[in-house]
Amino acid sequence: MSETEPVPAAKEEAKPKRPINKAAVGAIGAILLLIVGAVIFTFKFVGDERERALQEWQVRLAIVADSRTAAVNEWMEQNFAYLREVSENASVQLYVTELVQAQAKGGSAVTEAAAQAQYLRNFLIATAERTGFKPPPAVGEVAANIERAGVAGVGLVDANGAPVASSPGMPPMSPAMRIAVAKALEGQPTLIDIFVGASAQPAVGFALPIFGIQDTGSKGIGAVIGVRLLGSDLFDRLKQPGATEKTGETYLVRKEGQTVQYLSPLSDGTPPLKKTLTLDTPALEGAWALEKP
Repeated sequence: MSETEPVPAAKEEAKPKRPINKAAVGAIGAILLLIVGAVIFTFKFVGDERERALQEWQVRLAIVADSRTAAVNEWMEQNFAYLREVSENASVQLYVTELVQAQAKGGSAVTEAAAQAQYLRNFLIATAERTGFKPPPAVGEVAANIERAGVAGVGLVDANGAPVASSPGMPPMSPAMRIAVAKALEGQPTLIDIFVGASAQPAVGFALPIFGIQDTGSKGIGAVIGVRLLGSDLFDRLKQPGATEKTGETYLVRKEGQTVQYLSPLSDGTPPLKKTLTLDTPALEGAWALEKP
């Protein structure tokens, strides 16, 4: 019997591939797109809200800055107005005119004009007492018997810048005061910027020209100069009425060389003129404000 060759086993049939569920893929893709879109929208929304909040704060702070600037300017103009009452006083104008004429004649005329100084002194004392251009009261009996250095007052100078009369406590002429007087004699009202006086307290000065009676010239025949100590009368004007922010602060700064000098008290208790930082201090608001006022 002939043997037959064995029949090869049939190859296993390949398992059919599971068909792709296009609907499921589409749904997953749509969900992913929604997630990506939501993330982008969220970031955009947050960015827009942040930008809107910054703009609102900018507007709000601009209103505060403008209102505090107006308040400080009002304070300065009021002080100029006090001294204008002196410079435009008919008796003062007449006296200074006579003094100028007496200096031109010399001799007894100067002595006679000097005798009128007592009236002016009384007038300047009354003005200083009424307007705040005066030193603080002496403390204790010992202090009353000691001659104190001049820190504040109202004074008159002639056309040469020489003192004529003043209220008690008027400080001696400093270089800054002489510069202000020179400008005033040229007919220009001048502010003497904040400085530390003899009492180690911040002070500020004002100078105005005195014109002769019926004088049509642009130059003064003399000048009135006032120096006053700084205190709450100015610094309280930096506080915004109705402000509720616990960390909000408004302060005055100026550039001194390559530094930022803080002119007003700070919320951390730093007194005026006691803090100075370099202009390149990182993230220094005062430096930015001075560069872009």
